Amino acid sequence: MKKTKKQAFEIDLKGVRSLKALHRRIADVLPVPDGYGCNFDALYDFLTEYGPAFKIVFMNCSLSSPTLRQVCADAVEATPGLEISFS
Repeated sequence: MKKTKKQAFEIDLKGVRSLKALHRRIADVLPVPDGYGCNFDALYDFLTEYGPAFKIVFMNCSLSSPTLRQVCADAVEATPGLEISFS
């Protein structure tokens, strides 16, 4: 079986204080499609559809949304190969 090289992304959440800013930061870093819905349902859909070759690290996320963490955990569980961590 051929190993696919992972695309690595670092999303720095320093200074992010709102959900709007969070989704804007995500959209700035990840290759989300035009029309990304800027909500957690859209993030989950994106991660489960495009994420098997992604390795994503959210940095400076001590105050990040518990919903973000749950959406990411659910996407990882549903998507073999997707890697997401928080630091």
